[in-house]
Amino acid sequence: MASPPLGWRLNEQGALVRETVHRMTRRLVGWNYHDPCIYQITVVLADRRSRALGRLRIADGAGGWVDVEAAKGLKLAPEAVRAVVEPTALGAAVAACWEACAQHYPQVKVIDARVMPDHVHGILWVQRPLACHLGQVIKGFKTGCNKAARALGVPFSATVSPSTARPPTRTHPATVSPSTPRPRGGLFAEGFQDTILFRRGQLAAMRRYLADNPRRLAVKRLFPDLFRRVAALRVPMPGLGPSAIGWFSALGNRFLLQRPIVQVQVSRRFFAYRRVPCGSGVKILRDAAGVPAVAASTPEFDAIRDGFLAAARHGAVLLSPCISDGEREIARQAFTLKLPVIAMRNKGFARLQKPVGRAFDACADGRLLMLAPAAWPHLPGEKRMTRADATAMNRLCQWIAGEGAAEIDYHGLRPCDIDSPARIAARVSSAVPR
Repeated sequence: MASPPLGWRLNEQGALVRETVHRMTRRLVGWNYHDPCIYQITVVLADRRSRALGRLRIADGAGGWVDVEAAKGLKLAPEAVRAVVEPTALGAAVAACWEACAQHYPQVKVIDARVMPDHVHGILWVQRPLACHLGQVIKGFKTGCNKAARALGVPFSATVSPSTARPPTRTHPATVSPSTPRPRGGLFAEGFQDTILFRRGQLAAMRRYLADNPRRLAVKRLFPDLFRRVAALRVPMPGLGPSAIGWFSALGNRFLLQRPIVQVQVSRRFFAYRRVPCGSGVKILRDAAGVPAVAASTPEFDAIRDGFLAAARHGAVLLSPCISDGEREIARQAFTLKLPVIAMRNKGFARLQKPVGRAFDACADGRLLMLAPAAWPHLPGEKRMTRADATAMNRLCQWIAGEGAAEIDYHGLRPCDIDSPARIAARVSSAVPR
C-alpha cells in the first residue's frame, strides 16, 4: 500500500484523515524558513491566566480609562468601545527584546509589534537568507525575555504550564522548601504561530489587525456571549419535521436562529470570482483591501442578490453555506451592509477560535452566527470542500430554513444519498417532548 500523503495518516479503520498538529508547532509544508519573506509571529505566555504583560484599559467616554470590570457597568455599544493595553514592566521589557531581534540577526528587520496581556504579536521581515531557521530567531527572543523576567523577579513557576514544564532537578528534600519557587521552563509556551505574508496588501492588513487588537479583545471581554463557542447547540429543523433537531458547533449570536430565515443558493453559472495561478493550484485575486476581483457576473445574479439583500433589510436572516462564489459574494455584501447572516462551515471550531476582519465586527454587532455540523471536527488549516460536504451543507440549510429553503437540483443523486450524510453530520434526531 502506498504511503499516505504528507500531512495525512491512516486511522484505525484504514481511512485517510488529516494529521492534527498543534498550531504553535505547525509549519507551512514545503516552505524553507531560512528564506527571505515577511512573517507575522505570535507567542503566548506559558500561563495565559497570569496576563503578566499588560493591563487592558477601556475608554469610559468621559476622558478617562478604566479596567474591564469597571467598564461592564458603562453599558457601551460594541462599536463605541475604545481600548489600549498598558504594558507592565515585563511587557515593556518583552517589547524591547522584540526590537533587539534586528541587532542579533542583521538579516532581519522588525516592522511591528503588539504586546497584549497574555501574548505578543510581531512582524519580522527577513531581508536576506538566514543562516539559521526562523525558529532560532524566536528562541533567541524568548531567551532574552526569560532573562528580563528574572531581572524583574518574575518567577517562571508562576507562568509555566503543566504541558511545557520540565521535570524538576532531583534535590535532597531537606534542601528545598515546599514554598520555594523553582524557575523552570520559560516565560512563553513552547513554539510559535506564524503567518507568511505572500500577497500584496497583506502587510498593511496585518498591521491594521495588530493595531486593532486591544479593541477586539475589549469587545470580547465586554460581550462574551457574542463570541462564545458552543460545542453542542440544538438547532430546530422545521424543513424536516416539527420535532426534528440537529446538533452543531456554533460561534456567534445563536439567537439569530429565532428569526425568519432565508436560504441563499446561487448557481456557479451566474457568478464567478477571478482566479490566478498560485503554486500548483489557483487562488482568488484580491485588491489591497482584500476585495475579490469579479470574473463573471450575470443579470440573473444581480436579481438574486438584490432579492436576498432586500429580504435581509426587512428582517430576515440570510442562511448561506458559502459554497459557490455567488453565495460568498452575497455574504460579503451583507457584511458590508451590516445585515444578519448565518454561515455554514465544513469544519468545527478550535477551542480559542475567534472571527477576524469583518466577521469579528459582525459578531460584535450580533449579526453573525457560524454553524458547523457536530460530527465534523475542527482541523488546522484549510479543509478542502468536497461534493459530499457541499451536499450535506445544502441539505442542512434547507432543513433549518424551513419555509425559507431554496429549491436545489442535486443532479441525479438519490434522496438517501442526500439525506443520510446530512443526518449523520448533524446527528439529526427527533426532539423528546418534555
